[in-house]
Amino acid sequence: MARDEGGTGAALAALARLRRFETAVARRHVAERVGAAAAAEVRHASAAEALRTEAAIASADEAAGGGGVALYAAWLPRGLALRDRAAAALRLEERRLEEARAALATARLAERAVEGLAQDRAAAARRLAARRAQQRLDERAAVAVAAGRVLPGSRA
Repeated sequence: MARDEGGTGAALAALARLRRFETAVARRHVAERVGAAAAAEVRHASAAEALRTEAAIASADEAAGGGGVALYAAWLPRGLALRDRAAAALRLEERRLEEARAALATARLAERAVEGLAQDRAAAARRLAARRAQQRLDERAAVAVAAGRVLPGSRA
């Protein structure tokens, strides 16, 4: 195998470990963002459902002769505000999730680039080793021819 000039193999291995670590961190971050987005979706759905439920209760209470509509009218601004805050939080979490996914894609791309570089260097090292082996064979053949010896398997 070719000699590691200047420790680049060790540096490349360290860089590969770093890139794998960064990808793992990005994956965890995406998982966290998926969970946060799901929780925000549940909060938003719950707030929207509360508006529908309170409207139905108020309507039923009003039909029964109670003051449900007045109570609903007093509660409605709070319910709308809760729903709007939940919708804003959901949009924020969706944006954060997309950012986390983009960061993961970038981390994966960087990891693959280092893997490709390592493969290129390994292929170059194999080619160099093959050239050196062929050079040694050629040198031995030249010495044998110069000494007048016939090489095994050759025809004289």
